[in-house]
Amino acid sequence: MTDDWTDGEPRIVVSVCDDCGHCWYLRRERCPRCAGSASPTIASGAGTVVAATAGDRGAIALVDLAEGVRVLGRCDPSLRPGAAIRLTFRGGADDPVAVPYFEAESQ
Repeated sequence: MTDDWTDGEPRIVVSVCDDCGHCWYLRRERCPRCAGSASPTIASGAGTVVAATAGDRGAIALVDLAEGVRVLGRCDPSLRPGAAIRLTFRGGADDPVAVPYFEAESQ
């Protein structure tokens, strides 16, 4: 399988079933729907905010990616549901690996 941000690569890898076309996120070798084999696809990084919240430790967003999967990641605190986003990756002193970060498409 292709490495993703959990392996230190700045990307999200979506799995696509070779048999039924179902897409999902979090890598696995077999389709959860039909048990067919899976192929990795690197996400484009485009999507839409479904929900977002902010607190003392930052903001997070639930995002529907263009590839048809829903993912969670850190975000700009100004994001609101329905906003078009682009995916970047950011690390910090508390983060040993750069993590998914969503910001408004127009930034």
